[in-house]
Amino acid sequence: MVAKKLLVAALVALVPLAPAAAAETITVPFTTPDGGVTSGLYAGTVRVTVSGTGFSLGSQINDAFYLVASATHDPDYYQLTFDTVPLVPFEPARDAYHFIPTGLPAYDPTHVYSFLLDTGVTTPSALHFGVSDGAFGDNGGAYTVTVGVPEPAVWTLLVLGFGLIGVPLRRRVRALAV
Repeated sequence: MVAKKLLVAALVALVPLAPAAAAETITVPFTTPDGGVTSGLYAGTVRVTVSGTGFSLGSQINDAFYLVASATHDPDYYQLTFDTVPLVPFEPARDAYHFIPTGLPAYDPTHVYSFLLDTGVTTPSALHFGVSDGAFGDNGGAYTVTVGVPEPAVWTLLVLGFGLIGVPLRRRVRALAV
């Protein structure tokens, strides 16, 4: 009986540490390398939806992954970047497509991309999004980035935890009723 109470107490203590299910939306301007930071903390794989266009290199219109005029991917410039620490200018190794397990999404003329992004961390951290560019004076526009946590394993643990909490409480109420 004491072991069950300890297990229930441990699960109750861990419930607040589970990631929030609600999605969080941030705006990521093209005018800075570290344009948007989540207020929530995330780890593992997260669902990301990014939309919007902007311009870099003067009048060159681009979305998160492609130059719009040609629908081609330029692996060196103007990409959506990602990290769990502040981003710095022109760091193509931080381009978000490197963190998408399924690879670069196909070009979408609506400029809306939804994908799973592997954060590469197990300790929940704020996520930083920006633009890979070396000079920001000729940039404009912004991405809208929505981040959510589609972790079925987390929800399974939460449901089991609530079940383990509820069963002893229900037995206790029945015992008191008798």
